[in-house]
Amino acid sequence: MSVNDKLIYECFAEVHYSRVFREYTDMQVSVYETCECLLKAFYQRKLRYALMDNKIVILSFGDLVHQALRKPLEKRGFTSEKEGVMTVNGVELFAHGDAVRDDCGIDHKTISRMPHAPLIHHFRQSNAYMHVFGIPKWYINYVHKPSGICKVLPLEPLERAFQWNCLRAVRLSTCLKRNITPTPEPSWLCRYCEYYSICPVWRR
Repeated sequence: MSVNDKLIYECFAEVHYSRVFREYTDMQVSVYETCECLLKAFYQRKLRYALMDNKIVILSFGDLVHQALRKPLEKRGFTSEKEGVMTVNGVELFAHGDAVRDDCGIDHKTISRMPHAPLIHHFRQSNAYMHVFGIPKWYINYVHKPSGICKVLPLEPLERAFQWNCLRAVRLSTCLKRNITPTPEPSWLCRYCEYYSICPVWRR
């Protein structure tokens, strides 16, 4: 067997896809889905394209951080990868916290550029977790990949922002049930999207 790029990508994919991914019904939506482009979330449910090779590698960096911190945080009273659910207008909204305790939670984010404040999509995700779990304090642990520097940023719950998640959860659920594609939401994340070639914004 020759060793080449394809082999290494296959190895990363083998580990990534061996993880158990929760299957949702049309009446169930994850917080993560509400924080991304709803059209992408819709396509992922309906078409299930494989992730791009480089994205799997990038996600693997984050997985390594989660695994490295899992046991030490559990010794300190945290539950790893805890699931929570809240019903919103008949739709079940699911949260998956990296590390959750009765008084606070932590999300780990590996990043190439260290931010001064939480990035908006990270804030929306963690803020929703606070509301679903009913926890008053949450932290985002940014791990800067080039330097190894960690920066922990605290968050306070914002009800108005959580209502944004709730509205989007109901909208995505409705689109899935009626098989209606949501409106595209172009952003810098489009360059990493598996559905770029079929998106009406970019399709030529």
